[in-house]
Amino acid sequence: MSFYLPSPAIAPSAAALEAFRVAAKAAEPALPLDGAQLEPRWIGLDQDSTHAIFQLIRTGDKRGTFTLPWIVERTGTPTPAVGNLLVLVDMDGTPTLLVRVTRLDSAVFGAVRAEHTVIDGSPVRDPAVWVPLHTQYWNHHLAPFGLAVSTDMPFWIEEFELLYDSSHAQETS
Repeated sequence: MSFYLPSPAIAPSAAALEAFRVAAKAAEPALPLDGAQLEPRWIGLDQDSTHAIFQLIRTGDKRGTFTLPWIVERTGTPTPAVGNLLVLVDMDGTPTLLVRVTRLDSAVFGAVRAEHTVIDGSPVRDPAVWVPLHTQYWNHHLAPFGLAVSTDMPFWIEEFELLYDSSHAQETS
């Protein structure tokens, strides 16, 4: 299975993903990780924003992410689905958080409402902030495909739950 991470993110190695799986299973034996497909994802604009987003997820303030079908179609990455296990990686490819998609919805960019953005972190939850931020972010990631954000662009809303935090496990070891 193909995993696409937009530049400048670095994909984790197979060994790093397996070590993450083993550590998560050791910390949380009930996790359904045996034979499960882990999908690496990077969220954020850069290293600092990625760390800030991780903290919002840790505190429960951010409870989801957003994915563009246009990128999925062009990269062969997995289509979002309830139950998918996402490994949120640091910009250098370090697996950091494991989340499970608990709800999936779709929307159109030109019709974004607060009900769509409520799962995002509080600093960007207001559509007046969310729309320009995601326009800039997604335009950067769509440009290599000759695409740009438009009002009719679909996107998926993936609500998730935090299952494992590798940095927390390291602090308590």
